[in-house]
Amino acid sequence: TTNNSNLSDISNSTKEEKNTIVYISNLSSPLFYPQLPILTYMSNIDYEKSNISKSKLILLSTPFFGDLRWGLKSIGKPNGQVMTELQCPFLTKFCDITNDNGRFSEADAVLFHMRDSIDKGKAQSKRKSDQRFVFGLWESPAHTPDLSQYRKFFNWTLSYRFDSHIISTYYFSDSFIHKSSLFYQLISKYSPNITLTEFDFKTVTTNITKRIGTAVALISNCGGSSRRLAYITQLRRYIDVQVYGRCGTACPANVNCREYLSKNFYFILSFENSLCSDYTTEKFFSSLSHSIVPVVYGRTNYSRLIPKSGFIDIQDFSTPLQLAQYLNETKNNLTMWASYFSWRRDYVWGINSFFFPFCDLCLRLHLDKIPNVIDDISSWWTSNTCVNPKLA
Repeated sequence: TTNNSNLSDISNSTKEEKNTIVYISNLSSPLFYPQLPILTYMSNIDYEKSNISKSKLILLSTPFFGDLRWGLKSIGKPNGQVMTELQCPFLTKFCDITNDNGRFSEADAVLFHMRDSIDKGKAQSKRKSDQRFVFGLWESPAHTPDLSQYRKFFNWTLSYRFDSHIISTYYFSDSFIHKSSLFYQLISKYSPNITLTEFDFKTVTTNITKRIGTAVALISNCGGSSRRLAYITQLRRYIDVQVYGRCGTACPANVNCREYLSKNFYFILSFENSLCSDYTTEKFFSSLSHSIVPVVYGRTNYSRLIPKSGFIDIQDFSTPLQLAQYLNETKNNLTMWASYFSWRRDYVWGINSFFFPFCDLCLRLHLDKIPNVIDDISSWWTSNTCVNPKLA
């Protein structure tokens, strides 16, 4: 089985380690959004006092959708420069990352992207007993290959699922941080070059009457098991809904599409293409820095990501008509509509590093000495994780 990042047990496992001492305190549940363990425990480590006898090596053994560098310019450069690129410069002495399979035997963790081809036999033949083979996936089970051949192959999971060993959500490509959180203090201390920006509340009410429509969706995949376009068709009977992207109108040239939509519509339909456990993509996260209210449709506990007061969930409404009535009522009451932005006063935006969770993987290599083999990764990934909607 896999478990999520519960580090109260893991941190205790380092007490007998003589060479590496990592100071951790206060592993309580996160007080701020999103409620991800990494944001708590990473902030409770004393990086100056921590005595690291040996840096850990992470090998990116496969490409990432064909990209051998995984979009990382500093990969292979000395002195842990890649950790700085990932926006965790406080970990340069803790870890390094390589894509050189010639260093397979040196690697403490070997990460495989499951949408690229894997030479399983070769990996097994080179494997060392103390290595962690890490399952990496960001697509939903509805769009993943058969995993049944990987029984007892992986040690850890790295994905958007909240029960992964390393939680790697789309949040990190457009992330927000509470200004009172320890994580904010950590980033402010060690990453002065990161520009943290507050949400611009002027954009909420500026030219409010010039917005051309009620709701909009930005969709590039016109299929998908969630049948989101079918739901939008029903919703259109009662309110105006525009679709942009490959499945609708093209955004005007030479403009930021999401910015354009946020200036012209009141609500953005952040509908996922698959209704799978915790699967929440940039459709949701990228809307949060814009002056548009997200209306969500996915199999996720969204209130773990932002306060309930910040989004509208279609599953709170019995029918598209009920949702349409609520959207119209909210649009026509500026105070009510603007209240969906109030939570953002306490947050700043600025960490835009999709692979920031590699920093979490790095720390886990130092902290987690507990042996683990995932018996049936296919069952964990696919059993009872996705549902098909029952649309009226």
